[in-house]
Amino acid sequence: MEEKVTAVYLLVWKNELSAGNEESFEPLLAAQKEKCLEFIRQRAIDESQVVFYTSRSDLFRDIDRDRVARLVINDIGRLAATPGELEGVMFELKMRNVEVLCVEGKDFEP
Repeated sequence: MEEKVTAVYLLVWKNELSAGNEESFEPLLAAQKEKCLEFIRQRAIDESQVVFYTSRSDLFRDIDRDRVARLVINDIGRLAATPGELEGVMFELKMRNVEVLCVEGKDFEP
């Protein structure tokens, strides 16, 4: 059986772009990735099992395939655009026994 991974979901909202980052998502994604990696190191999570996602559909495809043990995210609001959608996402993660760890905010355990 394949070992489950720690998924790290990286997302930058369009309204976070500014003239300072020249309308590129890359610097913001890189900063978010580094914050998540530092968080993972502080929690002593095996970095060799970390998989990065910038596509929510790819992330949820792997969750549906039961490949994900935990999800690390900068903040929970990045998982959904609306509170109702977030409630549905959290329900799905709980049903799949995926632990959700937030760099900024409260963690959620199934």
